[in-house]
Amino acid sequence: MSDDFFDDDDPFFLVSDRLDAGESPKSVYAWAKSRRTKVRDQVLREQWDEALRYIREENPGVDFK
Repeated sequence: MSDDFFDDDDPFFLVSDRLDAGESPKSVYAWAKSRRTKVRDQVLREQWDEALRYIREENPGVDFK
């Protein structure tokens, strides 16, 4: 679902959408990390880094290693 605030391809939106749908933070983190490795654009890689950081900060008790 797209609106004026979120872009359907925005890493933060994609991560938030999966977390809101009930996926485990660990599986969303692994998915996002794999998506980040496929990106060549530096700006998009930084956006994925921010999304990964968001997952870690919102789930401090989870071991993402």
